[in-house]
Amino acid sequence: MSATDGNTPGRLVPLTPDQLDPAQQALHDSIGGGRRAAVHGRALGLVAADGSLVGPFDAYLRQPVIGARLAELGEALRFDTTLRRDLLELAVLVVARHTSAEFEWFAHSRLALAAGLPAEVVDALRHGREPELDDPELVLAHRFARQLVTGYRVDDATYAEAVERLGEPATFELTALIGFYGCVSAVLNTFQVPLPVGVEPLPPLGAAVEP
Repeated sequence: MSATDGNTPGRLVPLTPDQLDPAQQALHDSIGGGRRAAVHGRALGLVAADGSLVGPFDAYLRQPVIGARLAELGEALRFDTTLRRDLLELAVLVVARHTSAEFEWFAHSRLALAAGLPAEVVDALRHGREPELDDPELVLAHRFARQLVTGYRVDDATYAEAVERLGEPATFELTALIGFYGCVSAVLNTFQVPLPVGVEPLPPLGAAVEP
């Protein structure tokens, strides 16, 4: 997928409120006025100046029955979770970097920093480097997410540690979170959802990092 910045149009022409049918309007209103918007809307700009939705949400409107389910699942995974916020955001960043999902990285790198993930960890992930993590649960979450996104499997030792440290319910939450953001990455990359104007795209994986 080619990176798209704020000056490059995506594959979809954003839908404005005057173009929406009742089902689309209901979904638009639930996203623009839901928990996600209440917590992160101002920081991430979920609704554009013309009233269209940004990020993956405009794509969700194309099939509002399925889009609504995805939006609801995303809210549940973010706001009804027992996972620590920094651990959650670390796992999402692993997915975003592995898939080079530009908008996902843009949004969640900011949320990760706000959740207390160190800037040097976020920068290491951005450039495809192994992050230096001292917290055992973050080390676990990084390894768990990397195994799942690269091989769609988690080895026995990592699984056992996850159940021991996090418990079975949270291990399920972490698995579902990683799978869900893989789906979001697919939406973003398929429709080449653009970044906001002025946001720097991700560097190619394996690119040299200037000192």
